[in-house]
Amino acid sequence: MHFLHSMAFTELTDLDLWLQAKQDKGVAFKTLFDRYWEKLYVYAFNRLKSEADAQDIVQEVMISLWSRRATLDIETSLAAYLHTAVQYEVLNHFSRTARMADRSMEYEQTILPELNSYTAPLHLKELATMAANEITRLPEKMQQVYRLRQEKNLSVKEISGLLNISEQTVRNQLNASYQKLKKHLKEAILLAIFLQGN
Repeated sequence: MHFLHSMAFTELTDLDLWLQAKQDKGVAFKTLFDRYWEKLYVYAFNRLKSEADAQDIVQEVMISLWSRRATLDIETSLAAYLHTAVQYEVLNHFSRTARMADRSMEYEQTILPELNSYTAPLHLKELATMAANEITRLPEKMQQVYRLRQEKNLSVKEISGLLNISEQTVRNQLNASYQKLKKHLKEAILLAIFLQGN
């Protein structure tokens, strides 16, 4: 029965799906997500040449679309809106990358504040619990570095001395942990959206 219900959604127009998504129908939003994911991903990948960055940007755009659904009025087609949004995020990515070249401590940030803007479908407490679960799934050395930085508030230099590894290795481990956590948390948030209102 649920399968037939989902099949019916795939036959709806973008506008019909968007109107249902605005009424908190997660299955309608998932249908839109499935309809545009590949096109948006290919566009982002062709410019960024990075699977992870392209995936990250498309997830970000779709989560932002959901979190703003109640107030967002799309004057063009949904396809045009999504393409423009991804294009904008790609340009933002290049801008952030340029800034990182000048700020080697760009990695010095926690993961939760960066995701606060995506908490419309979730309470912050639930997001914190999800983050804690994902931290335990990080590789052992990466988890150790992350916890020393975020929970013990040690500097990169202090972590380097404590673990007897280079400061650059510490930064690399921190950066990789942030990227992994962002990826998994966004996937979890999208899943929560898809299951909402069904």
